[in-house]
Amino acid sequence: MYQQKIAITINSDFDKEKLSAEFVILISELSRSGQIMGGESSYFTENEIICYPNTLEMDSLDTKYNNKWVDLRIKNLEDWCNAELRTEFVGEHIPLSNDVCKCNTHDSYVLFTTFLKENSPVICGSCGSPVPVYRINELTDKDQYDIQSWEGDYISCDNLNMGCSVGEKWAIKQMSDATSQLSKSGLKVCSRIAEITEVPVYYYLFNYRRISIVKDKLRRCPTCNGKWLLQERWLGLYDFKCDKCKLVSSLSSRS
Repeated sequence: MYQQKIAITINSDFDKEKLSAEFVILISELSRSGQIMGGESSYFTENEIICYPNTLEMDSLDTKYNNKWVDLRIKNLEDWCNAELRTEFVGEHIPLSNDVCKCNTHDSYVLFTTFLKENSPVICGSCGSPVPVYRINELTDKDQYDIQSWEGDYISCDNLNMGCSVGEKWAIKQMSDATSQLSKSGLKVCSRIAEITEVPVYYYLFNYRRISIVKDKLRRCPTCNGKWLLQERWLGLYDFKCDKCKLVSSLSSRS
């Protein structure tokens, strides 16, 4: 993970409230495209607007990854400020981590995230590392939005689960049931990525239940009722994998 600086000098008398709003929208668009990890605040100095976002790669803010909405917000800011938007590499996070997929081709993808995850929810099925969303060139702006929307919903459910209070059972069902609203949304995202990349995409089903490991291993795919227990864990995480339904899961930690 890397920290970057995004800044623009204000060389005009343009309304600062409008500049501020446009800058915030720019940061939001960069988050949607996966170029930054989001959750960062923007600041005004005497004549600058500045943000220090996190990125997955050192070159995540390269203009070649911009979608049309990012380019539009940058153009508006540059016209209104009479200045160029600047990006600057600040440094690498400690502890050092370069856990980003470097594969030239992908055998498959997995859609997976957690409440702790500050990374791409698209996982490479070849190396097990996250694939930056902006590197999937075929994705449209709407596709990027749909991925971000599902990811936000999943993290919200996982937070309820980890809170062990309000909504815990409902949240677990959303994450573990292949027919839940959350899963349907995620499976739709998987189908769309598979359609445009021609690469199979698997959806992760959460598994947390009080059950013996023997019974857990006897579970069948919840969609087709086929056998899906693997002889060896896939990518060091997944114990179950159904190639027909494109579903993966793990043995329950409560087994």
